[in-house]
Amino acid sequence: MPGKPPDYTAYDEVVVQRLMADRFPGEAISAADAAEATRRLARRSYSDGQIAYRLGMHRRSVIRIRARHGIPAGLPVGSNRHDRPHDVPTRSRKRG
Repeated sequence: MPGKPPDYTAYDEVVVQRLMADRFPGEAISAADAAEATRRLARRSYSDGQIAYRLGMHRRSVIRIRARHGIPAGLPVGSNRHDRPHDVPTRSRKRG
């Protein structure tokens, strides 16, 4: 017998605010917290990879969250914007 579906509208505002400020809460975040943080970061034009880095999860998980909740992508596919500080790569890429 399947359990009750999760309530994605019951998120913790303090945890979401910490994720938005790039401070990790120190424990695993709930699905509702991840969905709300994804919604807010996508609204600020963060890419899926940037959101995944902030939330401490895989990029594919962010794509699933966006698809499940109908959240539009922050950056369209193929967009390559390196004009904001959080877009700058942290290390140089190897040539070859």
